[in-house]
Amino acid sequence: MKHKDRLYLFLGCLLLMAWSIAPPDGANAMPQLPRESITSPAQLIGVVNNLRASYGLAALATHSALMQAAQSQADYMAATGQITHSRPGGITFTQQLLNLGFPLAGQLSAGGLRSENILNSSNPLDWNGVPPVWQDSAHMETMISASFTHIGAGVSQGAGGYYYALDCAAATGSGQMQTEVIAALTNSPGSADSAISQYIVPMVVSTAQPDGNVYHVLQYGQTLWNIAIDYGTTIKELQALNNLGDDLLVWQGQKLLVKQGATQPAATPMTGSTPTAVVVSSPTVPTAELTATPTVVEEAPASNSSSKLLIGILIMAALVGGGVAVWLIRDPN
Repeated sequence: MKHKDRLYLFLGCLLLMAWSIAPPDGANAMPQLPRESITSPAQLIGVVNNLRASYGLAALATHSALMQAAQSQADYMAATGQITHSRPGGITFTQQLLNLGFPLAGQLSAGGLRSENILNSSNPLDWNGVPPVWQDSAHMETMISASFTHIGAGVSQGAGGYYYALDCAAATGSGQMQTEVIAALTNSPGSADSAISQYIVPMVVSTAQPDGNVYHVLQYGQTLWNIAIDYGTTIKELQALNNLGDDLLVWQGQKLLVKQGATQPAATPMTGSTPTAVVVSSPTVPTAELTATPTVVEEAPASNSSSKLLIGILIMAALVGGGVAVWLIRDPN
């Protein structure tokens, strides 16, 4: 064999080896998506649905229960500095979703059809394709599973940077809770209701101030979603009133302007209180009319009993005196 033929054979073998090592186009290549800096839940949901579209999958619909679950988990991680799927109080992810009213599909005793991706970044997540920590099969399944129907996301900022939670789940076909919900909520130590109350503070709606403004101070686990629902407004309106732009990122202790021009509630009458004396002023009398009128004191007439007694005594005395005189005259001795 000539040297030239040997060279061609060698080059051919190298090309064959290179082709066998490199996968065919599109076989395992990660889709290239637009680069984006993620600072809000809406952005995270957007890039995940774009990822699903690149695989020919339908977009997942947002659900308030998943939004609240994801945001509360992001807040919990930011507050503790831990990257964890565990919930405070020992409650499970499944129990949290059921408590929040999500009609979870799948076998509830095994957790149901739900999944969660979490991560921490010192700076806002630079989504230049799927983050490396989410490129394994388990994390990819969370985002591109054809079984899931709904999505929720949470972004929170703490001392350790930005914390992200992505929750995806499948709802029942009927949209109703399964009959196994009670068993799923009570199959772990403690009450699920008491556990969930440790990290999701019930919403207390504020009343209007004298200027008509209504403010709400965010408590742990509360998001723009449930604030908008409980106050009868929209996320867009909350964003506009607080100059948030398109950002959904809020934090515990943040004071938000919820409404303007609201009417203060009518004062509720107090029961059981001591009635307040009402002072009615008398009309002012001119000085000229303040002339004192002499008071006439009418004396009561004297009693007639004493005068009658005196007359009777005088008559008796006269009679006795007269009798004595007659007796002396008739019998001088």
